[in-house]
Amino acid sequence: GTTSTIFAENMGTPTGTTTIAANTFQNKGVLTYGQGGQASPADVRSTSVSSGYSGASGGGNIWFTTTSGAYGFSIEGINASASTQLQLTYGYYKTSASAHAAFSVDYWNGSSWVTVADTASTLFIESASASLGWYAAKALSLPAGAQINGLKLRFVKTGANAIRIDDVKLTGLVSSSPSISATGSLSAVNTIYGTASTNPTSFTISGTNLVAGIAVAPPPGFQLSATNTNNFASEGSPIIVGSSGTVSNTTVFVRLAADTAVGTYSGNIVCSSPGASDVTVATVASTVSARPVTVTANLLRKTYGSEDPELTYNASEPASFSGALVRAEGESVGVYAITQGDLSAGPNYTISFTGNNFEIMRKSLNITASDMTKTFGQTLVLGTEQTNFTSSGLVNGETVGSVTLTASGGTSANDAAGAYLIYPSDSTGGTFSPSNYNITYSEGQLTVAGVPFTNPSPGADPDGNGLSNLMEYYMGVSADSPLTGPAITLSNTGSSLSMTYRRFKGLQGVQGTVEHIGNLAATNWDANGVTVKQVVDKGTYEEVTVTVANGPGETKKFMRLRVTAVP
Repeated sequence: GTTSTIFAENMGTPTGTTTIAANTFQNKGVLTYGQGGQASPADVRSTSVSSGYSGASGGGNIWFTTTSGAYGFSIEGINASASTQLQLTYGYYKTSASAHAAFSVDYWNGSSWVTVADTASTLFIESASASLGWYAAKALSLPAGAQINGLKLRFVKTGANAIRIDDVKLTGLVSSSPSISATGSLSAVNTIYGTASTNPTSFTISGTNLVAGIAVAPPPGFQLSATNTNNFASEGSPIIVGSSGTVSNTTVFVRLAADTAVGTYSGNIVCSSPGASDVTVATVASTVSARPVTVTANLLRKTYGSEDPELTYNASEPASFSGALVRAEGESVGVYAITQGDLSAGPNYTISFTGNNFEIMRKSLNITASDMTKTFGQTLVLGTEQTNFTSSGLVNGETVGSVTLTASGGTSANDAAGAYLIYPSDSTGGTFSPSNYNITYSEGQLTVAGVPFTNPSPGADPDGNGLSNLMEYYMGVSADSPLTGPAITLSNTGSSLSMTYRRFKGLQGVQGTVEHIGNLAATNWDANGVTVKQVVDKGTYEEVTVTVANGPGETKKFMRLRVTAVP
């Protein structure tokens, strides 16, 4: 037989202090590492690298602290079933010039831990007074109980003296050399990002005289599966094919992983097993293309003067988007294009963008004419460039300069006392733009106040014309508007009785009522049945004609105008 290395472990190349669980060991993926069932784990250090003995790797090393207590480090998952005369070697760092660390090396026989060596004389070549530094520890022979598939080796430090170890190596005598064989050539497995290669390629692997299964490790971007295409390992992770002894022809499938980034990938698949020469299988350059993603901007609207809503979109793929859409500049009412801006789905996606519109709609603006008051006899001039109005709905500090005001009446000097409507229109000027607003106009009220009756003697007739002061006020009789005929005229057509009288258009606080009666001896004057037949504008007064129908068989009919003050 020949002596073969079952494994050699140089503890990796950490960049600083690392936990056992997090460290990348030389044989990680083939072997596993832990704390050997001890209360506390050792850890991996990048300081005081190994040197001074044959095979010192000078990389990371296992550090067992100065803190008292049991600290453990274990190497597990070792297949030593095909080997005899097992021998364990390692290097150690002596941290005290006067004493060795309290140390133990154990192995797992499948059911319990068995101590191989736990004294200075069985562990170390150097004396307790040897200088600080790295040394090769004594080679330890493992008994037949260690010749199993599933062997574990454990290193345990107790006490307060620290120790470091590196370059743990296990060798054994095998009847013949292990070997690996791979056949078949690979083809390209192009795909698009997010989808694993639809048609994996494959090769065949086998092995003889193996002390462990064949570790098959892909280059970055690829993933592997043995025997079938239903159980691929994660991207870049190795798989184990078979176990110790003979591995018959086994198909290994190869594809690009779904999460492999856009790019072109190639490299060698490395097939290895302890004691066997590595076999490589070359991949064919394969490409991951960008995944198409359709992005469609949403139609958005806002009212003039308000804040822009967030520009949103719908995407055909749940990519990790960055950046944002933009819209054409402008704040006036109109339609603006929404474009892609700097929206990106990252290098693994190609965006196909469909834009949309951003609409700014008119804002509601109400312009209300201000109420006005004038006295009968005065003239009110309205028209363009009027400022007697209020507005509601302007934004951005904008103003309306003026409007056009018209009235339903009341602006002339002789328009009768009463209420009229004022109509605004044609707003202009100021800082606003009419095209940005939907303008509604609301009427105001023009109140024409009458001329109040102020004579202290309403019943007196100082001018002797037969009309009292109150009646003359009601009829609008004055020096400027004297009587030119009878104050009241009556006519009878047979079927009706008519009365024509004057009525002042500036009345305030005084009203007149036309009443009729069939017998002057009676007192039941009545206004019912009296209708206005005609009103003629005479300037400051109106000439009013009223009628009342004569009843059947009625031989007499009397009419009167009664004028009274009202509150």
